[in-house]
Amino acid sequence: MNNPYQAPLDAENNSNQLNSGHEYSAFEISQLYRCRKGAGFLLFSICTIIILFICGVIAGGLQLTPREGGSFLFVIIGIGAVGGICTFIGNVMLLFSPERSGAKQLFVISFVLGILSNVGPTLIPFLPIDIRLSLLTTFLFGITPLICLILFLTGWIRLAIFIQSASVAAKMKRARTAFCVLLILPFTIFVLATILTLSGTNVPSELKVLMGGTAVIGTIVSAVIFVINYGNGLTIFRQAVTSISLDD
Repeated sequence: MNNPYQAPLDAENNSNQLNSGHEYSAFEISQLYRCRKGAGFLLFSICTIIILFICGVIAGGLQLTPREGGSFLFVIIGIGAVGGICTFIGNVMLLFSPERSGAKQLFVISFVLGILSNVGPTLIPFLPIDIRLSLLTTFLFGITPLICLILFLTGWIRLAIFIQSASVAAKMKRARTAFCVLLILPFTIFVLATILTLSGTNVPSELKVLMGGTAVIGTIVSAVIFVINYGNGLTIFRQAVTSISLDD
């Protein structure tokens, strides 16, 4: 005789069974679909950043009256607020990524460190700590967002490997490499210039221009490569998750 209370239990068991084609459970597919939505929010935030950059260039090139400048500034603040909200929502959705992917842990650590890096500096002036310790803490909070983004991109690489998408993994690896170059190149030029200055070496003006130009051009190129690969990676990820959902 059939047990009328057995159906919900069977449904729960079926939701935890692995899909034979992709080896994903129904629950993991729902988590991937949530990550897909998060990727959509992150894509929109990238668009807002690009719009903000364009608006900044326009504002710098135009001679606006205080009234016009105030209205333009209000628009920029509004766009920035929307982008920040989308970034936050997208990151929160990634916290529910599949456990087996190994990406969830990195997303959680990145998210927590990101919050600490934003809240921490505002609390330092109110803490009874030594000035040297305060400077060290401020420095650590300053580099924390950089570490967060590296962990964040590594999480995307793991998630791409989990869904067996070599394209997404390759895009995110290029984005991570470009971001590292974006960090290292200006710092290297700065350290080299400082060493030359402190050593008393008479640096030719041509060399100074070359070093400065290399830093600027390298930074711009790395930033463009990062944005393109990161945006493409998010787009391909959304397509890959959609194909998984359709196959099921």
